[in-house]
Amino acid sequence: MRWLLLCVLALSACGCGSRSPTAPTPAADFASQFDSLWSTFDRDYSYFDYKHIDWNALRDAYRPRALAATDQSGFIAIIREMLSNLHDVHVVIRDPGGATVTTYDPHTFTNWDRSVWDRYIARAGWTQGQVDWGHGVLDGVPYIVIGGWGASSIRTADFDAAFERYRTAPMIVLDVRMNGGGDDSLAFEVAGRFMPSSITSGFVKFRDGASHASFGPLMPRVVNPRGPWQYRGAVLLLIGQRCASSNESFISAMRQLPNVTLIGDRTAGASANPMSYPLANGWSYTVSRWIEYTADSQVIEDVGIAPRVPVAATTADFAAGRDPVLDFALSMRPPS
Repeated sequence: MRWLLLCVLALSACGCGSRSPTAPTPAADFASQFDSLWSTFDRDYSYFDYKHIDWNALRDAYRPRALAATDQSGFIAIIREMLSNLHDVHVVIRDPGGATVTTYDPHTFTNWDRSVWDRYIARAGWTQGQVDWGHGVLDGVPYIVIGGWGASSIRTADFDAAFERYRTAPMIVLDVRMNGGGDDSLAFEVAGRFMPSSITSGFVKFRDGASHASFGPLMPRVVNPRGPWQYRGAVLLLIGQRCASSNESFISAMRQLPNVTLIGDRTAGASANPMSYPLANGWSYTVSRWIEYTADSQVIEDVGIAPRVPVAATTADFAAGRDPVLDFALSMRPPS
């Protein structure tokens, strides 16, 4: 079983040349590549003002170094260093083979450990789903894990079929601590099974003009009820610093419901709606294009979403075979 612990970005590599990426490249090509990338970010990137990034100063600092590179791989290394100043996990570079080169790793602590978790589900009568999700009954409590929001991770119909088993349960533990994101439309379809009515889960706005402060209007994100029935019992939603991107959109939606309690650690604070752009020689890069807000108008990027009930977990806990977050949730089960 494969678990997706990193935010999955649906990007496509675009080849724009036949030369080997390590072959010597004329300096003029590096100038063109650098200026095209810099201008694209200047036009579309959403977080310059929010993060207090002086993009012009970065151009002045890195352009001479980029033009002095001796080959494409050296040029990419300099570009990567420049983009690391954005502190944005959604800004990545892709090589000609489609492999992702990150520009920023926040080194966050994940309050979920796979080996410890395996011991818990061994007593849960576990049913493994498609790839990154599954369900069972743990200590008398329905326990559902969704490890990624993507078609390769979970199908809506499969979730619905499993969910039917827990229709009358007074409480469900829903664990998304290891979920780095994916397709927010799929996330909202699952969230719709909990929505008694349509809710505004948050807002987004996109760059709209030459100024870094120029944006279009705030657009509400609405999640609608879905399916023949909606779950009304208590939902304990387990979250942590690995929760990012579309998973934070899901969490933002779920926390609007009075029967949902967020437990664990603050989420990653990484929301972007990135788009991929070609560079040269088969390389490409991504640009974050929106600012996402929670329903109470708080920016998600670099802040995240706080749990209602913080529960700490440490490497020492995992070494001892304990999962304090899951233990706490199970301790909340109603008396039989």
